[in-house]
Amino acid sequence: MNKVINFGCRLNNFEGKKIEELLPEKDEPIIVINSCAVTNETERQVRQTIRKVKKQNPNSKLVLTGCAAQISPSTYNQMKEVDHLVDNINKLKPEAWNNIFDENPKDNFIQDIFDEVNDAAPTLQGESHKARESLVIQQGCNHRCTFCIIPFGRGNNRSFDPQFLINEVKRIVDKGVKEIVLTGVDISDYGSDFDNHYCMSELIMDILNETKLKRIRLSSIDCVEIDKHFDQVIQDPRVMPHLHLSIQAGDNMILKRMKRRHNADDIRNFVQHCRSLRRDITFGADIIAGFPTETDKMFFNTYKLLQECRISHLHIFPFSPKKNTPAARMPQLQKSIIKQRAHKLRKLGEELLDEVKKELYLPRKVLIEEVNTGAVVGYDQNYIKHQIPMIGLPIGEIVTA
Repeated sequence: MNKVINFGCRLNNFEGKKIEELLPEKDEPIIVINSCAVTNETERQVRQTIRKVKKQNPNSKLVLTGCAAQISPSTYNQMKEVDHLVDNINKLKPEAWNNIFDENPKDNFIQDIFDEVNDAAPTLQGESHKARESLVIQQGCNHRCTFCIIPFGRGNNRSFDPQFLINEVKRIVDKGVKEIVLTGVDISDYGSDFDNHYCMSELIMDILNETKLKRIRLSSIDCVEIDKHFDQVIQDPRVMPHLHLSIQAGDNMILKRMKRRHNADDIRNFVQHCRSLRRDITFGADIIAGFPTETDKMFFNTYKLLQECRISHLHIFPFSPKKNTPAARMPQLQKSIIKQRAHKLRKLGEELLDEVKKELYLPRKVLIEEVNTGAVVGYDQNYIKHQIPMIGLPIGEIVTA
């Protein structure tokens, strides 16, 4: 039986579902590892998984795709457990998987992800859709943060056609989808590659105006890339009042060394402005703990910023140097210090989330995504998970908790 094992982000998980649709039925089962390369530790886990899976499934063909395969094809070609590599552009195309193990397969691996690329349309054709699904609106990233290798696995920003995306929403809403999450590598940069001005907020407004979608949610956004139409978007009741921000740090010097495009005041001003427009809004953030050269004072500046802004849904990443990035060549902190700072930030996140939960005043509108014995499970508008003692309600129902 064919199988796809996904590492990494929401985008990778979406693509893994598409690969499952494309895999041909063969006498020899195909196992695809859809890899991630965000840290050296992640790649170590990918290699470990490759060896383990092949040992447990010696009669299966093992294919590696994803960012690790794209960035370091020669490394993985040398692993005896790997039967074939598929690049990040071709992996969503049927022709990449048809007759993939012919005696003399043609190697179409795209080495240069920055060359002219022809992306496959990000669409799932299967009949089984969840109540909440991702909509991939763009690929790639134009920025070069000093800690990040992902542009070399994904390429530069490439936005998908807005009419295609609107039609895709219509199609999956007809299949029963109630909420979509706008997904990509850098969704706030959507449309910057178009000849005519068209941005993420305009796409959202067109989706809301032209479809019957109940709820729309944004994945990670960059506060300094937000366009002039965003105020209108964030006030729409069908746009969920929870924003996940790509912050990474709250100290200006560390942000500069990361080569981020914002400073601490940009974050404060954005959060304050959004709260002035929508009282019930909450925030999450990605934060790197223990970035090279980070002093105790710099760490405290990040801690203090999160406290002041009450950013409650924290994704904390202990810094791990990624080979071939500028940050890997900077003076590194001791692992014990990184671990300690990550622990403090995670504890702060738990405290802030408890406070935010107590202060939310609106009824909780929970989208049921799972049904257990005697209870339903789902997320409310502020992306807080609930388990509600109810029976007889179907997946996809929106209930008041």
